[in-house]
Amino acid sequence: MLMFKHPVVGLIALLAPAFALAQAPAGEQRLSEEVQLALVRLIESGAFAGQSSEQIAFTLDEPARRVTNLGLLVDSASAERARDGLRVLGVTPRSSAQRMGVKAGDRILAINGSSLVGLGADAAGRAQAATTMRTLVDGLPDGTRLEFSVQRDDRQLVLSGELSSITLPPIHLKVGRDELLAAAGNAGSGRKSESAEALAGCGHLNVFDSAPRQRKLYGVKLLSIDGNAAGPTGVHQFRVPAGTHTLKIAEQIDDNAFRRFGQRGSGINNSGAKELTVTVQPNTTYYLAAQLNEEQRNSPAGGEYWDPVVWKETAADCR
Repeated sequence: MLMFKHPVVGLIALLAPAFALAQAPAGEQRLSEEVQLALVRLIESGAFAGQSSEQIAFTLDEPARRVTNLGLLVDSASAERARDGLRVLGVTPRSSAQRMGVKAGDRILAINGSSLVGLGADAAGRAQAATTMRTLVDGLPDGTRLEFSVQRDDRQLVLSGELSSITLPPIHLKVGRDELLAAAGNAGSGRKSESAEALAGCGHLNVFDSAPRQRKLYGVKLLSIDGNAAGPTGVHQFRVPAGTHTLKIAEQIDDNAFRRFGQRGSGINNSGAKELTVTVQPNTTYYLAAQLNEEQRNSPAGGEYWDPVVWKETAADCR
């Protein structure tokens, strides 16, 4: 799913208004305009590493999913900004937060009794409080009663109401040529043609973080496929030709897995990346994850604390 992170703020479940446009008159045209605007922002931010428009190409596939329409725009740029709670920068019209009476300028201190004060920074250096709030809310079913403790000027208030969500339809989006940038041609032979790929068949590599934590599996970032950049941030699924591919992968293991040791690995730095060889069968999706080796997690410097793995394979049409 296309998601964009502003360097100053964190966006909590603010996707509903954009997708609601598809239900309005001329909705497809409106949605097309929104997608083009999103691509402009990505290109201007440098997400495509200076590639020309002719070189930008990727396929984005996402299943239908439930999105909690909390509707809060909060300042999550750093732990310091959220030291005394999450400051509300804006509230989406018709969202759960607006119905509860949350306003811009409020500072959220707790949600359903769970404190959001002084939680420090996450692995990316942003406010952990925003991640904690998102995790708490996303795990709740529709109709659950939410209770916010907020600081408004010199008063502390308790605001409450019922949580609502929407279900987004499946997404299949192709940008640029029909070929995937990450599957760019082999050394010395240039880009692989679509007709050649069609003859050989294709599959998908998926890095969406849905791996079960009880199996000590965590998210990863796919850095490259066969030496070629894997594509822009926010893409979770990559189409590749059938055959054997060498992947460069970096772990994104939750800091909580290392908390009692007071240290962790090198995150998404290339120096901490590992290679994984995957033989892709036609019409098959391979789900990638980081396997935490618990007995080694107190000495992360050497990288022995994790291994890149394929944790699930599913049959899925690839075109």
